Amino acid sequence: MEPGSSSSASGMQREDILSLLPVSSVVEYPKGKIIYGPDQPSTSVHLLVAGTVRLSRIADDGYEAVLEIIGAEEVFGESAFLNLARTSEQATAHENARAMVWPASTIEDLIATRPRLAVSLLQISAQRNIDFAQRIESLANDNIERRLARSLIRFSQRLGSPALGGSIRIAPMTHRLLSQHIGTSRELVTGYMNRFRRQGYLDYSRRGIVLYAKGRAAWIAGKTLPFPKKLVESSQQVRDDDN
Repeated sequence: MEPGSSSSASGMQREDILSLLPVSSVVEYPKGKIIYGPDQPSTSVHLLVAGTVRLSRIADDGYEAVLEIIGAEEVFGESAFLNLARTSEQATAHENARAMVWPASTIEDLIATRPRLAVSLLQISAQRNIDFAQRIESLANDNIERRLARSLIRFSQRLGSPALGGSIRIAPMTHRLLSQHIGTSRELVTGYMNRFRRQGYLDYSRRGIVLYAKGRAAWIAGKTLPFPKKLVESSQQVRDDDN
């Protein structure tokens, strides 16, 4: 499967869930706000209206592994149905966000009269599991450069907006966040991002990331180059020092 590829059914699922859920009051979450986390697991299903939300797993030592960035009109918080006392899952407002919220008990009551809602929620969960399985496969088989390229392409498909010359603009993402998403160090991500920029594949600043058509074509074609050994050794030393 090519970098960033995803099911074409996601749009249909999104339309289904929007038509099946009743209008709810909107809750606002400022940037950085933890919506739910290990000590306060999700008790509600959320439908994001605006902004983005970061879904993560928090390890016992506090390390945050970024699983997904949720965009507008996407659902999250389905773990509310499990009624957990504690979980490693955390949802954080990646930028100022607004969401409609329904308690799990309300969704359960709705499902009794709207069976299609249950099917739609199952489709969303199944698609998310497929995406996670593809990421695990990438972590196991791809080098760091290709993992980063896959993630950038996927973010551009899910969260990007068209720009000039066939390029795609993505909201700002720190190198630390990207490293937490692909399972490497921030230093290596910075090195690859700088090289991608020199190659004319992308540009980035505090205003966002712009992926050029040239870069997307090269990544999909699988063009990769060995990374400078010096930076790899430097990154390894940083990790050893952190330990």
